[in-house]
Amino acid sequence: MHRREFLRTLGAAGAVFSLLDVIPLRAATNATGAPRTSRGQGGPFDLDFDPSGHLLATYPAEYRVLKLDKANTPVAGFGRAGAEVGSLNFPKGLAVDSAGLVYVVDANNGRVQVFSSEAFRTLQAPDTPGSGGVEYVIGSIGAIGGSFSTPQGVHVADDGRILVADTRNHRIQIFKDRQLTAVLGELGDADDQFRLPTAVSLTSDRDMVVLDGKHALVKIFGPDLKFKRAFGGNGTDPGRLNRPQGMKISRDGHIWIADTGNHRIQEFAPDGTFLSGFGKQGSGEGEFNGPTGLALKDDRIYVADNGNSRIQVIAKKTR
Repeated sequence: MHRREFLRTLGAAGAVFSLLDVIPLRAATNATGAPRTSRGQGGPFDLDFDPSGHLLATYPAEYRVLKLDKANTPVAGFGRAGAEVGSLNFPKGLAVDSAGLVYVVDANNGRVQVFSSEAFRTLQAPDTPGSGGVEYVIGSIGAIGGSFSTPQGVHVADDGRILVADTRNHRIQIFKDRQLTAVLGELGDADDQFRLPTAVSLTSDRDMVVLDGKHALVKIFGPDLKFKRAFGGNGTDPGRLNRPQGMKISRDGHIWIADTGNHRIQEFAPDGTFLSGFGKQGSGEGEFNGPTGLALKDDRIYVADNGNSRIQVIAKKTR
């Protein structure tokens, strides 16, 4: 596909976004090599890169995690439907640490499963049951500390902490050495309360950034877990959000949001100032249908275009 500039809008002075690639995932294959078909639940949900630069994607409707080669072709994966260790039930959030361990939010099983690279098999290999490649599991279905109710987002910090957006328990849970160390939030409308948090991450200053889905807010907490500020809010204007699902923080500290209900991607400065954005609802190039996840690499933004069952690769340049 030829590089094509497609958007300079949403008030982004000097920002130019160009479409680099569209990666269809409807053709992910099962053990027999026959094409898989979506079960009406959309396509890829979240994205991240492994240390070797391969793009990984969760695919909830297929109960799988996919690996793409450097040409952005799906070449390997793992997962099968089920509740036993190693199986998945709607995998959503995804993170990869510096050692290459893959952290998968197994949403409907109420847990986070951590896989080694040994879990990946070619797409034509049998989806055998069992726990091959599973390093360990955090959590189970429930409401007490250390358990989850349809969790969605996960972030792995440099110091080994694992942060999980425990979505339907309306809280963030923090683990270290597989043990629960802190819980932030509960159901409510106060600054330190949430309604369906969907993503969590850390800044270079160790501030915690939480995507509060139903409130359509980005909430920022200090290292002491005290509330500092919020931005966003429900709406369609630039800087406003509608049921946002995914978030990544770039090396320069900018906060990128998958603004799912508005079918677009938005970029914010660390203080919450709106910087740029792109996308609208549709199935054409540079259009989205409920984008849910992001990955950032160099000057490229990889978007899980969930409703269109594809990944779109976008480049940003500043004139």
